[in-house]
Amino acid sequence: MHETKYKAMTKSEFADMVGISSRTLNRWIRRIDSELVTVGYDKNSHLLPPKVVEFLCLKFVILV
Repeated sequence: MHETKYKAMTKSEFADMVGISSRTLNRWIRRIDSELVTVGYDKNSHLLPPKVVEFLCLKFVILV
């Protein structure tokens, strides 16, 4: 089985990759921020660590 490697990216890079606006991404994040904290999300950072990118992709069924 091939394992996808996730990389750190800014919130705007992630939003562009997914095809949504930064505002929509921020809405998604606000709805699940308590879950994201458990995987290393910091609401004051504009950079999403690889674990957070992976979590978002799995949570919202985003295929990369």
